[in-house]
Amino acid sequence: MYRNLLKITVVLFFLSGCAERVIDITDQEGKIVGGCNAGFDWHFYGLQDSIDYMLYECAKESIAKGFNISDERLLTLDFTLPQPPAGESWNKKLAMQHFHQNRITERKLGYVLAAIEYEYQKVAWPAEDDLADGKITQAEFNKIIKDAKFKWLGE
Repeated sequence: MYRNLLKITVVLFFLSGCAERVIDITDQEGKIVGGCNAGFDWHFYGLQDSIDYMLYECAKESIAKGFNISDERLLTLDFTLPQPPAGESWNKKLAMQHFHQNRITERKLGYVLAAIEYEYQKVAWPAEDDLADGKITQAEFNKIIKDAKFKWLGE
């Protein structure tokens, strides 16, 4: 009995910080013309808010062109990020400090975490392509990733 309880607890623990969601992008006739998916692993605070933020980031260009999205609730949310402390930029460490000190809500924490990870991806993915194409060296790639991780994680 305790063994089954332990298994269930372990599975729930692993699932608690992981989630993924998909939205469809449709034209005016309802035909699916694209989609967005967002997911995070090991993301314990603001998980669904981070997913909302990433889905909206993915879809906003399509929305601006007049397409529709399957989760219209995203259109009602205010994705404005809170201002970081004067002279600083948001990173995961700073955002978590502000959340634990009740200076930002869990929803805004989710948005901040998604935004800074999104900025990391906008640097890391092209760098991976450049490395694979021989446009940069391994040392240059390592420096790009190190700098991007520092901006993202604050460590």
